[in-house]
Amino acid sequence: MKTRKDAYLQMLRVRHYSPGTLKSRAMFLRLFFAHLQTSGVDDLRAVSRQTIENYQRELLRHYSVNTTRQHIGTLRSFFAHLENTDAILLDPTAGVPLAKQERRLPKHILKPSEVRKLLSAPDATPKSLRNKAMLELLYSSGIRRAEMARLTVQDVDIKNGFVRITRGKGARDRVVPIGQSACDALGDYLKNARNVWMKVRRVKTWTDALWLSPIQPHLPVQTEAIGLIVNLHAKRVLGRNVSPHLWRHTFATHLVSNGANIVYVQRLLGHKSLKTTDIYTRVTMSDLKKTLARTHPRNRRAAAPPPALTRTEAAQMPGGNRWQKT
Repeated sequence: MKTRKDAYLQMLRVRHYSPGTLKSRAMFLRLFFAHLQTSGVDDLRAVSRQTIENYQRELLRHYSVNTTRQHIGTLRSFFAHLENTDAILLDPTAGVPLAKQERRLPKHILKPSEVRKLLSAPDATPKSLRNKAMLELLYSSGIRRAEMARLTVQDVDIKNGFVRITRGKGARDRVVPIGQSACDALGDYLKNARNVWMKVRRVKTWTDALWLSPIQPHLPVQTEAIGLIVNLHAKRVLGRNVSPHLWRHTFATHLVSNGANIVYVQRLLGHKSLKTTDIYTRVTMSDLKKTLARTHPRNRRAAAPPPALTRTEAAQMPGGNRWQKT
C-alpha cells in the first residue's frame, strides 16, 4: 500500500500540486491505511464501498464535516488514480455521498469603512509599502494566501492591470485583472522597497519572488508569514484578526453586493464549480430587513398629514369665499 501511495503522490507532484496539498493528502492516506490495518484489510483490492462508508462514519465521530469531506475527497482521488492505472478493478468510493455540509460565510466580513481604514493605515517605510501592496492585492484580486506567496515579479503586469496566478487550487492557472489602486501600491513597493532591498549585499543569489523580507538577506516571504503579516496589521488597526482568507471572502461579497455577475466572480476566485461561488449570493438578515423596510408598502413611514388650514387661508383659496362668515 505504501508503494501505491508514493506513486499517487508523485503523480500529484508531476501535476504541480502545492506542497500543502501534498502534505495534507499524505496525512489523510496515512490515517486511512492505519484504519485498514485495524480493520484487518491488508490489500487495497479488498476495500469495498462499505469500507469507505464505515470509515466516513468513523471520521464524523472525531472530526468536523469539513475535515471529513477532505479525507473522503482524498480517497476519491486516490482510488480513481488506482483504477486508471489498473491497480484495482473498481473504484470503491464511486457513489459514496460526502457528508452534507452547510456552507456559511464568516460572520465578520469586512465593511467598506474597515477596508478603507486598513488600506490607509500603512506609512511610507519600505516594509509598510510591501504590506500595503499585499493588502491592496488581496482586496483587488481575492487571491489565496498560498497563491500570493508563489507570485514572482514576472507574474505582475502593472501596466495593463493583471496578475497571473500559477498552480492555484487544483493546480489550475488563471489571470486576474486588478484595480488601479493595487497597481499603484505594487509599483511603489517594487520601486521604493523591493528594488532597494535587491541592491543590498545578499547572502543568497538573485530571486524573482515578488514578496521579500525587509530583514537582510531579504529572503522570499513564505506562506505562513503572509498570514502573520496580514493578521498583525489588522490587529493593530481594527483590534481583531483578519486573515488573508477573510479578505478573499470580503472581495467576493463586495463584488456581488455591488451587482457583479456571479459567473465572473467564479472566474476571478478560481472556483471549479459555480456551486462554490454561490455562497456569496446569500444576503445577511440585516440586508433583508433594510430592504423590507425600504420597499414594502406597509413598512414605509406614512407621510405626515398636511397642517389644517386656518379660516383666513381657506377663504383665500379658489372658491374659498364660501367659508367666509356672512
